[in-house]
Amino acid sequence: MPNIAFNFAQPGGSNACGAYALTAALTALPSVASANYPITLCHSTPRTRMLTPPVTINGSEAGHALAGKIYKITGDLDIAGSLGSMSVAYEDGPDLQNSPSALAYVAKQFGLTVTVNIIKDANTKASTCQTMASLLLQDFDDEVRRCMLSATVNGEGGNGVLNGVDYAAPGSDEVHLLCVAQGKSMHWLTRGTNGFYDPGDATINAWTIAADGTMTGGGYTFTGIWIVLK
Repeated sequence: MPNIAFNFAQPGGSNACGAYALTAALTALPSVASANYPITLCHSTPRTRMLTPPVTINGSEAGHALAGKIYKITGDLDIAGSLGSMSVAYEDGPDLQNSPSALAYVAKQFGLTVTVNIIKDANTKASTCQTMASLLLQDFDDEVRRCMLSATVNGEGGNGVLNGVDYAAPGSDEVHLLCVAQGKSMHWLTRGTNGFYDPGDATINAWTIAADGTMTGGGYTFTGIWIVLK
C-alpha cells in the first residue's frame, strides 16, 4: 500500500475531516496524477435530486486548496442527535459531515476503483464496532443505495458480499478511508503503508485494527465502515 505523505490538518473546529482524509489518499495514489483533468464534481441525492453547485478540479490544486474544493461536495450530511437516535438529512451548506457516498463519488471521478465495506455480521451486533455500523446505516437514510452509484458495497443492502467482510489492512495498491467515532462525533482517517493519517492534527500514527474491527490507539472507536480506494 502507498505511503501517506500529507501534512495538512483540517481547519480547527471544522467538519472537513473526510475531505482531508480523501485528499491524503488522492495524494498517495500515483494514478491520480494522470487523471483526466479538469474534473467537474456535482453530486445529487437519490430522493430529492438536489444538486450541489459544480466544483472544478484543474489538477494543479494541492493541500488545503484541494481539500477545500472536495469538502464542498463531501460535506453533505446534517446530523443532529446521538448515535442510534440521529436526525440525518442531506444538505448543501457549510460545516456539514462527510457522507461515505459523497466520498465514494468524488474518488470515482478521479478514476479510482471504490469499494465501501461494512464489517462482517454488522446486523448481529456481536461487537461494539458492528453495533455502530448497523446503527449508522439505519440512521443514514438512502446511504447504502447512494454509495452503490459509485462503488461496490459489501454489506447488508449492498451489491457485493451481503454479510459484510472482515477488516484487513490495505493491499499493495490500496489506501483506506476509515470512519471512526470519538464520543458522539464522526471522524475520518486515512490508512497507508506508514500508518493512519489523522486530519485533526495531520499526524501519522501506528494504530491497529483487528479483523473484528477492534481498534487500538488514538482514543477512537472504529465504526465498521471503511472505503477502499485503488
